[in-house]
Amino acid sequence: MSSSATDAPRPFDASVGAVGSSTVLRLSGDLTEADVPALRGLVDRAVAETADRAARRLVIDVHELGSMAPAGLRCLAFAQQHLPPTTEIAIDGASPSFHAALDRGRLTQSMTVITATA
Repeated sequence: MSSSATDAPRPFDASVGAVGSSTVLRLSGDLTEADVPALRGLVDRAVAETADRAARRLVIDVHELGSMAPAGLRCLAFAQQHLPPTTEIAIDGASPSFHAALDRGRLTQSMTVITATA
């Protein structure tokens, strides 16, 4: 999951919010190794908000995510490990290459992955 060589990297951005009974973590741009600490902080916040609200689902919206450094996947695994087993994690808008990266990391066994359509 990487941008093409001719594309300039887009700055990474993320936000945490709530929609109904779900906590939503929206990711956009290109997540580099330098951005991982910011992502980790947002994942911590999303996990805490999910627990505080007794939300049933953590949705990670990656429709606008261009690329993610491998350490970013470890942050997503951290979220899965720190939520109650009754909380669903859904990755929404995964590109085929991002879905494959999640699969290689065995995260698809514990998360629902919704692949983006063209």
